[in-house]
Amino acid sequence: MSQLDSHLSRRDFLSVTVAGLAGATMLPTVDVAAEEAVQQSLPFAPVKIPDWVRSVTRMAFVTPGEIDRAAALGVQVCHGNAVWPYFPLRRDGGGLSPADRKLMQQIVDQCHQQGMKYCLGLPPFPSVDCVKAHPDWRIRPDLSDTSLRVEPREDNLGTRLGCNNGPWGHYLIDVCAELVEDFGIDGYSFDGNYHPAICYCDACQTSYLRDTTKRIPDRINLDDIAYREYLVWRGDRLEQHYARLQRRLKAINPDTVVMSWTVNAGRYGHFLHSPRAMPTRMNQLFDLPMQEWWLDETNFGASVAPAFGAAYSRAVAGDRPAASEAYLMSRGNPYGTDSFPKYERITRSLLGLTNGSVSAESLGWSGHQESIAAVFDEIKRREILIAQTTPLRWAALLVSEQTRQFYAYRDIAERFLPHVFGAFRVGMEEHFPLTLINDWDVTDDALAEFKVLILPCSAALSDAQLAAIRKFVQQGGGLVATGETSLCDELGRPRPDFGLKDLFGVSYRGRPAAPVKRETLDANFAITVDEAYWQQRVGAATLQWTESPIWNDPTLRELVPGRVATFKGPQVLVTEPQADEVIARLTPTAAGTTPNAAIPGIIARQFGKGRVAYLPACLDAAMWSYSYPYQRRMLTRLIEWAAGEEHHFPVRIEAPKCVQVTYWHQPAIRSNKQHRLIIHFFNGLNTTANHGLPAVDVPLREETISIHGIKVHLGSQDFQEMFVEPGHIAPKILNANGPVLELPPLELHQMLVLD
Repeated sequence: MSQLDSHLSRRDFLSVTVAGLAGATMLPTVDVAAEEAVQQSLPFAPVKIPDWVRSVTRMAFVTPGEIDRAAALGVQVCHGNAVWPYFPLRRDGGGLSPADRKLMQQIVDQCHQQGMKYCLGLPPFPSVDCVKAHPDWRIRPDLSDTSLRVEPREDNLGTRLGCNNGPWGHYLIDVCAELVEDFGIDGYSFDGNYHPAICYCDACQTSYLRDTTKRIPDRINLDDIAYREYLVWRGDRLEQHYARLQRRLKAINPDTVVMSWTVNAGRYGHFLHSPRAMPTRMNQLFDLPMQEWWLDETNFGASVAPAFGAAYSRAVAGDRPAASEAYLMSRGNPYGTDSFPKYERITRSLLGLTNGSVSAESLGWSGHQESIAAVFDEIKRREILIAQTTPLRWAALLVSEQTRQFYAYRDIAERFLPHVFGAFRVGMEEHFPLTLINDWDVTDDALAEFKVLILPCSAALSDAQLAAIRKFVQQGGGLVATGETSLCDELGRPRPDFGLKDLFGVSYRGRPAAPVKRETLDANFAITVDEAYWQQRVGAATLQWTESPIWNDPTLRELVPGRVATFKGPQVLVTEPQADEVIARLTPTAAGTTPNAAIPGIIARQFGKGRVAYLPACLDAAMWSYSYPYQRRMLTRLIEWAAGEEHHFPVRIEAPKCVQVTYWHQPAIRSNKQHRLIIHFFNGLNTTANHGLPAVDVPLREETISIHGIKVHLGSQDFQEMFVEPGHIAPKILNANGPVLELPPLELHQMLVLD
């Protein structure tokens, strides 16, 4: 997947070509073999980011002539391209041309004089001269020597794709180090510099054989375990490349950073990209990863996907700063900003802020150069409350990259995304604190910070992860799991049974058989039906639940008074648990299925000191693909029950479901304040929603309708000071005993600060 054509400003970054000579103080020659050996011996560790990065709230992508304008807007970090990787190295008598040296120094000095940092957008491609001198430094997609004979061209980047696992990777690090030494560049971003799906260059073949005693698989094939093992290895090597780069840069200047573009970190299309171009964990080797954030129809911009994407980019960064550049596209293809409202740009940026994402804006969107000022004005009004924050931890939702890539790879859009999007939607609409976590967070220490863990069909889990989950529940944590969770190991190899069958209280029996025939439809209804209708209705059933105290919920009773409802979504077959543990059953209703074959749909049980809710009926996926309101309330009640009454979240929000609420901790601003809780409220109401064709609906908001009467129940929490920003407005206190606060009308975004 190429990111080079994302939008005009970033294409401009790649419009300059350079070569030439320069002279300056020489860096010492690096022993490549020794450096690589040292890196391989070190365990993975996130990069230690400089303190200044944690205070970044406003970044901009600029061309060389836009530096003064960026400073006037209050930009803190400028990203821009001025030069390309040169050949040969300056220490070998090469370097930048005099003209490019002058341009580079002017840009850096201009930024520094105005108090801004400058990150060079360095295209990670060897020059034509470099490829001519070293044709074997390129990616080799097969075992033939065809790629070695391709003539490198200035106007075709495909003819000069370097493999960062070999000499080119070390050379690129040398170039970056020389530029920092020569010009005082503050950091880098790379549009690319990931790994190929497969590479047979000499460096890759030699190192893979040395590291694994195996040969690289003969083709790209995720059905082949050997290829999955290779993909993991290739990701490890890419991580080592970035770790070497970071160590080299920070040895020159500890404040130098890598703020780079990431994939597999939040954009809907990135989730579908397979085989992956980088391991998700590698985001922790960036000081601040950035994502292209598209809200057009191809990325389901009118759904929960954009909010999820912004939250996920923060999660994969290890709850450290991450940025989302909100693209100003009204439609995805052809790319364009036709009829794009200024208000929508502000709305997208504040949605990212709500989910912990740093605002990254381009000055180069044609026809929209002025709207960036309004965005940064809104950020400035809030920035003291968005820097140095961490999410409040109560419920954790695992977004398992192992599951996405090694279990759901054949149909990620159906087997993976509905589960995580559906569960995220429940948290968004029910206003409880939901933190996204990753595979590497499933450890004893990380899970201990939460009260409940949600595993949305998290099929691919390692033995170590299973042990951590088991310990978490035994010691009193709550677990809500769906579908085929724990059925595979971390490479997607099937286990004979659930790895967590002792927690679930059941064994795996497969999936229900597809119906042998289709139901008969009313003629007036059938005229609107296409093949997609039938695909969405595989697994139709009736869900009937017991009188369990878990379902003692006024909203649920109102929605489904008879405790029987239609269910359409993924299901699995399991053995019968203890009778009192089944709190809902499924009866297939699709034509051709066995009548009255009620099977366990939801199981609730005690395990150690904790509670487990296991759902063979995947309410999470149904909430995304074929939702009913009762599913949201059932999932919420299961999460609350699993967390336990003693761990019930004390803050309760009364707000419409179009309001997203997120919760953040911030260090005390003054020494007498020991605890600060900041609650964000974002108004996602779209006044033209549902007026167009649903499949291509895109949020293009020109206005908002203020929401009145939002109430915050604080329970027994004791806060010394309470105010709403922007504006430092005191909320109305409705009840002095266990206060209930009424917030001022919510236009688009505001924050309740509780000290």
